[in-house]
Amino acid sequence: MISCLTQQICKWTTVCKNKKKGGMGIKDIRKINISLLCKWWWKLETEEGFWQTIIRAKYLRGGRLIGTVKHRIDDSPVWSDLLKIKHLYMSNRKIKVNNGLSTLFWEDPWIDNKPLCILHPVLYELCTDKWVSVHHFLSKNAQLQFSRWLSPILF
Repeated sequence: MISCLTQQICKWTTVCKNKKKGGMGIKDIRKINISLLCKWWWKLETEEGFWQTIIRAKYLRGGRLIGTVKHRIDDSPVWSDLLKIKHLYMSNRKIKVNNGLSTLFWEDPWIDNKPLCILHPVLYELCTDKWVSVHHFLSKNAQLQFSRWLSPILF
């Protein structure tokens, strides 16, 4: 059964190859779907419109912090599909901080190519406010609350 499945996958990847590379040139629908869903995330984050207003009100609670969105039982099938590929969109996007209101301090890669939660996992786990925006962080004089006391050397 497993070898049959492996053979089918190998055959499908061959079919999806370019004609010049020995395939049939058929587009991989799964990759196209992921690409289009990522484009929807990008449009939700960067554009204004009727669709974006409705989605922000229903699923983002009026906000723009897409990193904080979690799956709920009453999600529509389209929104559920968007949530399945959110990690791909989030891992490959570039952040423009501007005023910091829509940039997550821990979850967005705003300083480096990786988010601070990946670069400093111990501090992230100890932080009590994981969804703080850069703007909120700076408005509190760059102070974060942690679940226990930390020595100055950790900062």
